[in-house]
Amino acid sequence: MANQAGRRTHRATHAAGASAKSGGGPWLLMLFAVPFAAVGIGMLLLGVLPTLYDWARMQSWNEVPARVVSAQLNTHRGSKSGNTYSVSAHYRYEVAGVAYDGFRPAINTSADNVGSFHASLASRLEHAQRSGSPTPVWVNPSRPQDAVADRSLRLGLLGFRMIFVVLFGGVGLGLLAWGWHLRRAPALNAARLQAAGGVPWLARKAWADNRIRSGKRWEVWLAWGFAVVWGGIVYPAAVSALPRALRQENYAVAGLLAAMAAVGLGLLVWAVRATLDARRHGEVSLVMDPFPGSIGGHVGASADLPAVPFRPGLRFAVTLYCAYHYQRRNAGSHERSESREHIVWQAEGAAQVQPQGAGSRVSFRFDVPRGLPQSQDPAGNSEHHWTVVLESTEPALKFSRRFEVPVYETGVESTWLAQDAASHPQMQDRRDAELQAVSDIEAVDGGVRLYQPYGRLWRQNLLWLVLGGAFFGMGAAAGSMGAPVLFPIVFGGVGGAMLVWGLYALCNSLRVQLDGQGLHTERRLLGLMLAWRRVPAAAIARLAVKESYTQHSGGQSTTFYRLQVQLRSGKRVTIADSLRGRAVADQLLAQVARATGYPRD
Repeated sequence: MANQAGRRTHRATHAAGASAKSGGGPWLLMLFAVPFAAVGIGMLLLGVLPTLYDWARMQSWNEVPARVVSAQLNTHRGSKSGNTYSVSAHYRYEVAGVAYDGFRPAINTSADNVGSFHASLASRLEHAQRSGSPTPVWVNPSRPQDAVADRSLRLGLLGFRMIFVVLFGGVGLGLLAWGWHLRRAPALNAARLQAAGGVPWLARKAWADNRIRSGKRWEVWLAWGFAVVWGGIVYPAAVSALPRALRQENYAVAGLLAAMAAVGLGLLVWAVRATLDARRHGEVSLVMDPFPGSIGGHVGASADLPAVPFRPGLRFAVTLYCAYHYQRRNAGSHERSESREHIVWQAEGAAQVQPQGAGSRVSFRFDVPRGLPQSQDPAGNSEHHWTVVLESTEPALKFSRRFEVPVYETGVESTWLAQDAASHPQMQDRRDAELQAVSDIEAVDGGVRLYQPYGRLWRQNLLWLVLGGAFFGMGAAAGSMGAPVLFPIVFGGVGGAMLVWGLYALCNSLRVQLDGQGLHTERRLLGLMLAWRRVPAAAIARLAVKESYTQHSGGQSTTFYRLQVQLRSGKRVTIADSLRGRAVADQLLAQVARATGYPRD
């Protein structure tokens, strides 16, 4: 144990040192964030707040009749952002027998192309000029020379500016706060580690008492944050612009606004459901046995669910995985990158359920092999983390929680959790069902024939079509509205790519025969041959499982795999895809290897 403690302290010190060496990173992050924060704060101070201030004070101004001397709609031609418009106006009015000249047409006098406000105002003023009829203006009673022809608050323009305030300002300030946190983190972590006697899992407040809370509370905050921000931007714009778009029969704009409002409603539903779920089950905590979880030993825990009455047949699935995040640069781009999660090791199982008071107690235990990374071990600019996902298998219950747990190389086994969750009898039935859902397997002489039909995983793939259609429609609508060319290109391009991928994922089939003669594959799209391949047996080296992608939904991560034939040339040929989880992929790998006799990784 002394040697193990020494190794843990050494690794923790090494991690702290690595963080300290990368101390330039936080400053670069904050430097990168400054322009975003400046744009957001600048738009707030120079655009939003002055508008609200002028609108508020103008509500107490007096209405007086005025004669329009001149009025004109000005068109300002731009090279990229399209035409913008403004109104020039000159009107005369009297206050207490004194004549004044006014030139302010509206609260906002700068040119823009948000909605048809400028055209409507210019038309009203020009009509008053031609007919000679008086038009109402509003005059400051304490300073009569100050007047405005239209004191209405333009919610569409305000919402457009708030996009910059929220997105740019929110991103900028968030990155500044995160950079400041990262700058202070090494010193704080070192102090906590020293106070905990060099034991890293005791140095982290969320782990120290062995009552590890789920991330549900963060999901609730995130859901409400998205719902409030999106609703605060979209709903005022929709209320202001949707009736006008319908009157003008501009159905593209009306459809876009309706779609954005529907997204806001979906976010609100997500936030309400997450809140109700959190209130129903309360603060769910894991109590680990052993504590911490052990590499080369066991990772086990139990959780009490007082709101879930025990009954026979109550089932919970549990997933344990080790992963780290990394940045991947997109193909064909030298500037854009995306954050992805790489699964180092994963195990799936079924939990034991027993009565506990008026509710239930859920317990599980996994055997974890040696040689895996510990919690907080460095991985490039990131670090490894171990996660437990606990969820009910009954759709009516809809229980799901996610926990980040401490796992270290202690070699300790559980004292009271006996059964390995991965070997639970329910797991074999589950793997068989998931494998049958995506692939038909038939034994042939000396091998196997596999067929993966159209529409496998159709629920997940249908989402690509829905999102792709929404993004493509937004791009088309933005183009018809005369938005900057970047908007239809980005939204239309992203939406088109999603549509193409969704159609391919839904409409392709794969037929494979692997036997002593070699490999034959046929990939079809809507019945039409898309690609085929023949490989002689002498060219086949081995069978292997390859990670495809990880899907994140509602705080859960599901990794999908492919089964491949690795050739002696180094190339790989996929013979099965859409395999949910490593256990399902390993089961198919073992089945194919037994039937064909080819070696496996």
